[in-house]
Amino acid sequence: MAQYTYDEQGFNFYYFLISVLSLSLVPVTLHSLYSSIKSGSTKKKNICQCRTCQQERQNATVAKPSAFKKFITSPKFLFMLFGWIAVALLTLQVANAEVKSVTWDPYEILGIKEGTELPEIKRTFKKLSLVYHPDKAKPGTEKESEDRFIDITKAYKVLTDDDTRKNYEEYGHPDGKQSFTMGVALPKGLVEGNGLLVLSFYAIIFGLGLPYSIAQWWYKSRRLTKDKILNKSMGVFVKGLKESDGFKEILNVLAGAIEFKESADVRSGEEKELSAINTAIGTELDNRFSEKFDRLNESVPAYRRKARTLLYAYFLRIDVLSKGSKDLLKDQKFIVEKSIHLIQGLLQIATVKQWLSTACCLMEMQQHLLQATFPGEPSLLEVPHITSALLRKYNRNHKVHINTVQQLVDMSEEQRKAFLKPLSPEDYLDAMDVAARIPKLNVEKAVFKVVGDKIITTGAIITFVLKLRNGRVESVEAVQDKKEEEEDLDEDDEEEKKKNNKSLPFAHTPYYLGEKKPYWWIFLGDPKVNRILVPPKKVTDIVDEQTIKIPFPGPPKPGTYTFSLFVKSDTYIGTDILQDIKLKVQDPADLPPDEEIDDSISEPEEDSIAGQMKMMREQGFATALAGGSKEKKEDNDDSDSSSDEEDNDYVTESDSD
Repeated sequence: MAQYTYDEQGFNFYYFLISVLSLSLVPVTLHSLYSSIKSGSTKKKNICQCRTCQQERQNATVAKPSAFKKFITSPKFLFMLFGWIAVALLTLQVANAEVKSVTWDPYEILGIKEGTELPEIKRTFKKLSLVYHPDKAKPGTEKESEDRFIDITKAYKVLTDDDTRKNYEEYGHPDGKQSFTMGVALPKGLVEGNGLLVLSFYAIIFGLGLPYSIAQWWYKSRRLTKDKILNKSMGVFVKGLKESDGFKEILNVLAGAIEFKESADVRSGEEKELSAINTAIGTELDNRFSEKFDRLNESVPAYRRKARTLLYAYFLRIDVLSKGSKDLLKDQKFIVEKSIHLIQGLLQIATVKQWLSTACCLMEMQQHLLQATFPGEPSLLEVPHITSALLRKYNRNHKVHINTVQQLVDMSEEQRKAFLKPLSPEDYLDAMDVAARIPKLNVEKAVFKVVGDKIITTGAIITFVLKLRNGRVESVEAVQDKKEEEEDLDEDDEEEKKKNNKSLPFAHTPYYLGEKKPYWWIFLGDPKVNRILVPPKKVTDIVDEQTIKIPFPGPPKPGTYTFSLFVKSDTYIGTDILQDIKLKVQDPADLPPDEEIDDSISEPEEDSIAGQMKMMREQGFATALAGGSKEKKEDNDDSDSSSDEEDNDYVTESDSD
């Protein structure tokens, strides 16, 4: 019958606890340290250092709780703190504990070597008996002497009795073979007498805690899409988004996201504050664009009206705090930050349905969200310290109006100083630093090619190769249909891969709390039919130049097609590229015949392996087994010759209208 032994001193149980805690604490601690180091280095090196961004970051820091205070009160930090304290205490307990040996060795007890003769064992026993006999023990050591004398006597009996000694030598125990025992790495007091408590603990952890955790995970995963957008919100977007929607219609659809209802619903007493903001929005729209602001009626849910109002106020840079509470400002920041994420869901719908104008409008809406500008306003307003009043005053007195960042950069130093004369020297430097920080892309080459063919045919898999350079925006460079041009492009691509280890700094987004890296959407479309022909591909880190390759299936019919190339920023306004390019598609019958291969290799001998393989190809497998024929077929096309040809890439000419 099996017997159980318990960890009376608790050492194994302590080791078990240390191992379990370490398995959880080590990765969590390393991840936290890595994240803090990475975020610290990023903030020092990559973020915009203009005074506007610094002031907004400072205001955001004052408005929200301290990051350090938030971290030390988070469950993650508390788990690490108490976990490492527990590991330290358990380690100290194990290190200072005295482990009693569980191995009973009669030779060790008598202090003799194994194989000692019987007379020597008897002499040793007598000597030890004179020292540890209870009657001869010193005062105060009676208990220790008695225990020691019992061990000595037991060891002497084992080694002097032939049967007992044989049992010990064979089975390691004086009584012979013992029954099977099992150890439990728990203190005895924790199990015996407290079985109900232990069972209750396991029932709570595994019977309730584990199913609850799984149910929570399942519920959250069912609520969200893979992009972390509520399924209900995606349902609202699918029903509300239309092909002909513009900025205002898309804004109404976006305001219906369920995330706003759950986290930024209307509080008691906020209706008056929202009404005052609506009045300010109407005034601003009338003054700037002579537009009327359409207020939503009471049939629209309150959370939807609130989200729409706060988004309009953000685009127009209306101070919400002067007309509402801090809670309203906090809700506006949440709505803006969440809207940037929700736009990705709307963009997915537009891309799947191939709505070109709607997709472009969504991309431009993200630009306006990051720069806090209203559609129709000059893109130069994204530069700090430049206001609408400054632009109106300058443009009223000059024939050439300045509205874009590119125009500002192209001006001479004297013209820029005259234009920005109202700014202080510090503000002027800020404005020019940010203007220089904004990437300006140039399409150097746009090439269509099909691997292995000299021309592009119907149904072929076409690769659109686009080479972008970070510089002045110009028109597409036409690439001639020559192999040399294509090889140059491939060589440039290889060189770029070797040196393209740089990364762009974070964008200038003073009104957006997060840190944003500039990206670009690249796709092909046809505005005449309002369709996306090649889905958008997102790229970043175009520091110097970058080559992008986008494969797509070719048109089903031959002819000359005019596509529009779109390169749209997701961060900055006025830096997009729209360029028409032509694609000539021909019928597969126009493909040139395959070039003949000049096989000048000498004929192999028949008895060699190469000769046997040649015979199998020319005369068949059975003939080769029969010994072959000495007659050789001449001018026979080798069926494998086509696989020996090198694949060559060819391109078509990419012209701009």
